Amino acid sequence: MKMKITRIITSLLITVMLSFTTILTYAESPTYKSRTDIPTAYKWNLQTLYKNETQWKQDVYKAKKLADRFAKKEEKLDNDIQILHLLEDYFELFRLMEKIFVYSRINLDVDISNTSAQALSDEGQNMMIYVVERTAWFSNELQEIEKDQWEKLMKSPKLTPYYSHLQDTYDEKIHSLPPEMEKILIKTMPIVNAPSELFTMMSKDLVLPSFKVKDKVYEMSAPLYSVYMSSKDREVRKAAFQTYYQTLRNYQDTFASMLANVVKANNFFATTRNYPSSLEAHLEGNDIDPKVYTQLIDTVEGGLPLFHRYLKLKEKYVGIDDSMHMYDLSAPSPYTKEEKIPYEEAKEIVIKGLSPIGEAYIKMLSKGLSSNWVDVYNTPGKATGAYQIGSYDSHPFVLLNYQGLPSDVLTLAHEMGHAMHSYFSNENQPYQDARYVTFTAEVSSTLQEHLLHKQLMDEAKTKEEKIHALYQYLEDFRVTLFRQTQFAEFEKIIHEMGQNEKPLHAEAIKSVYYDLNKKYYGKDMNVDKEISMEWARVPHFFHSSFYTYQYATSFAASAALAEQLEEGGTDAQNKIVKELFSSGGSLPPIDILKRAGVDMSKKEPIEESLKRFEELVNEFEELLH
Repeated sequence: MKMKITRIITSLLITVMLSFTTILTYAESPTYKSRTDIPTAYKWNLQTLYKNETQWKQDVYKAKKLADRFAKKEEKLDNDIQILHLLEDYFELFRLMEKIFVYSRINLDVDISNTSAQALSDEGQNMMIYVVERTAWFSNELQEIEKDQWEKLMKSPKLTPYYSHLQDTYDEKIHSLPPEMEKILIKTMPIVNAPSELFTMMSKDLVLPSFKVKDKVYEMSAPLYSVYMSSKDREVRKAAFQTYYQTLRNYQDTFASMLANVVKANNFFATTRNYPSSLEAHLEGNDIDPKVYTQLIDTVEGGLPLFHRYLKLKEKYVGIDDSMHMYDLSAPSPYTKEEKIPYEEAKEIVIKGLSPIGEAYIKMLSKGLSSNWVDVYNTPGKATGAYQIGSYDSHPFVLLNYQGLPSDVLTLAHEMGHAMHSYFSNENQPYQDARYVTFTAEVSSTLQEHLLHKQLMDEAKTKEEKIHALYQYLEDFRVTLFRQTQFAEFEKIIHEMGQNEKPLHAEAIKSVYYDLNKKYYGKDMNVDKEISMEWARVPHFFHSSFYTYQYATSFAASAALAEQLEEGGTDAQNKIVKELFSSGGSLPPIDILKRAGVDMSKKEPIEESLKRFEELVNEFEELLH
């Protein structure tokens, strides 16, 4: 049950920087200096969770009282009615704790510099530790039941609704520790999370200097960096690239210390709980065989020559006369317009593009987009990136930092995929089975991307538009299938280094990252030395270890599901909404995807994605000539 607890209390911070555009009428995206300036329609209404902070504190108090009451029930477990009543109390408590956590999290993320919100977040975290400490005995007692008696209990109809949770708990017996040691580990949670929190604050406080190109001064920030990297002006891209990474290099030892301590914590818990490695510890908690991770890396590595071929075509298409540099990777299509896409227009694009999933899906999607599910615009102090989070007793909350870029439209679709997954799972599953794992989460989100790309290619009216649409889809393969696999390999290497007691200082980490870039981008790419610091701006490495591989596996899985939607009509729509979006965590993720129509325990879906990539590259090359 320890891994189930992690699924419940950990929010999924999902960031994507993907290229996407379409042929539209453009207007400048609004900019706001404070949240009070933003119209109500474009920001969260936290009162849907709690009317005020006083009400939130009342629930914190209630959660602690329920935890105290649960702790007093500690006893030997020996019958189904006894276990059933404890399960009901247990999940009532965790359901409340989840709601408390979500409020404290999103209240902080709209302005990380707000000291009151920081205090509330700390109080929420302390409450979670308090609850976990007083409920840990339950899983320990379940694991103390003799095997023969356990098998009899699992046949009880009374426990059927909780079967998967109970069996997971019992199966984790080999990774459990004596109660006193478990209590000590729980108390280390704030210490273990410290590097992640430091990264958040460091990223917030990091001052990025302005830079000058052709006598024009450009202000710099993390969100603006993405804008500059997609500029048509190569000198702007180069200057922004060098400014950002040279600034990060000034703090390389600080960032390296944070990352090294994340690795140390992961390896410590893996060793303490008798896992062979951190990789296996993280994947087993999501019911994923580690071979899924390694076969992804091996299979994608086999496709690198094809990827290098695409990069040469990209070099030609975006108009680079000499060889490509790392700051050219997000260079826009020559057909891309500089104007921004208004958010209201972005919503229309997303709704139209996702229509193949069916009327019921689109009806709920439209409602979410018009009901304050999305906090749209960037303001000072707001958390960077994009994510979706929610509780069983609330609608989903989507955080964006919308700049009006083409990539922001795809980010909106991606995060709304998570939101719809949460909505349908909560509507169709009991609380204990509603929490899906990240492996299936990213299938629902990347499915949206494939559908939008297909829409663009189908609607292309001229050769120029067709090439442009192909380029955007190929770029999605680049940043999702190839780039995220590169990230996965990086995490695997540094955790193995830590496990083998090799140093993880700044120069060692930079060397690993630089060498991987040379491998993935090939001999024809100028792999600029500055890229060796890119790891210091990837939140997943600090917040969600061994997460990024799921972007790549899910991209492959969702590509197959997108084909089914194109070919299968209403039956395919109903199947995907029922078996993927509505299943939550009621089955292991591999089984859920099998029911939806794709088997990710095998490498074939990844190979099929590479074949699809090759078809797109061939078509792109033919149209360029």
